[in-house]
Amino acid sequence: MQSDSCVPLCCESWRCFFGPLVFSLLLVTGCGRPVAVAEFSSESGQGARESVAQQQERGGELAREDAGPFETRVPELILESGRDSLPEGVIPEESSSRKQLPIRGITLSAPRGGSIYGTSGIEATMAELLKLGSNWISYHPYAWIGNDGSLRFDESVSQSQILHPIQQGKKLKMGVLLKPHIGYWGSKFSWRGEIGFGQNEAEWKRFFDDYTRWIVTLAKMAEAAGAEMIAIGTEYKLTEQRKEWFAVIAAVRKVYKGKLTYAANWDSFDKVPFWGKLDYIGIQAYFPLSDVIPPKEKDIAEGWKRVLLNLKAYAEKVGKPMIFTEIGYNRSAWAAQKPWDHKQGGPMAEETKLLCMKVTLEQLKTPRFLKGVFLWKWFPDGRIASRDFLLQYPAMKELLRMAWVEP
Repeated sequence: MQSDSCVPLCCESWRCFFGPLVFSLLLVTGCGRPVAVAEFSSESGQGARESVAQQQERGGELAREDAGPFETRVPELILESGRDSLPEGVIPEESSSRKQLPIRGITLSAPRGGSIYGTSGIEATMAELLKLGSNWISYHPYAWIGNDGSLRFDESVSQSQILHPIQQGKKLKMGVLLKPHIGYWGSKFSWRGEIGFGQNEAEWKRFFDDYTRWIVTLAKMAEAAGAEMIAIGTEYKLTEQRKEWFAVIAAVRKVYKGKLTYAANWDSFDKVPFWGKLDYIGIQAYFPLSDVIPPKEKDIAEGWKRVLLNLKAYAEKVGKPMIFTEIGYNRSAWAAQKPWDHKQGGPMAEETKLLCMKVTLEQLKTPRFLKGVFLWKWFPDGRIASRDFLLQYPAMKELLRMAWVEP
């Protein structure tokens, strides 16, 4: 990864793109980002091809953990049931002339293996996101995989780090997507898309047995607290043709009455065989949009038009609505070409990042087959920032407010 050094801004082009207000916000932080006190995580759920012209497999995924102090934990609770008191209007009925995405979500990312989700800092975070026009959050608790397919996870059904975000969502009338991730760091796997066991059926059985127990444990808590949606998996490309997924879905349905999706990688969503058993097609939407560096607004818009045309045809073929379970852009000159890449810097990196997000949010407002997006990523603690895929800085906040807050 390149160093997180500042890239000079072109003032006149910047004003042309986003207007004087956003430009002034960029200057406040210097290169449009706050200086991070410490970095705790750079996990990102993207991956796959090198460019629009040359499509190659992504090389991997990085993450860092820190065991430092954190905010006061919320006591663990066991809830009777949250299903009868879901917040009204979380997925509003659409008018014939839709002007806004029904689901406008932001992903709360997870340093320290997800323990931060059970802290008091999440309350102020979600309130701030609401003011920016977000009406959903997603969050991703972890299980940890071994080389033999075994998973290590907490089997308690009273975990504050699972329950607390859902409880806060109910208070604020925000929807919640529980989107579990397998942590692979320290194993032989370089990212989730590489998890697989070849011809070793004993390891496949071990994996799916453990995975089912884990996801059902989470589903029980999601049902008790009243979460609106669960993603049953994320980017497990080498596992997706296994018939065991149908049993996983059935086991979750037995204990959870909300909506289900799966977060498929952008380059393989059309190969997932079990969409018919779920409520939404979910896509990690790191689609390459343009090879032009730096791209202009029309380049990004034309890229999205091509992508959305294909997605619409696929959604109609499957007969399911679609959500983008992740979408985001790095501070990179190559953000439109390789949105999944952790590499940062290059000419007009900050402008390119913000332009990608601006055009993306504009293009995704109206396609009716697409019901929502979850932007990557935001840490639920004001002291924490990430160098990559950062959302929580003034220029990006103003961009989101302008895109999502109803006039």
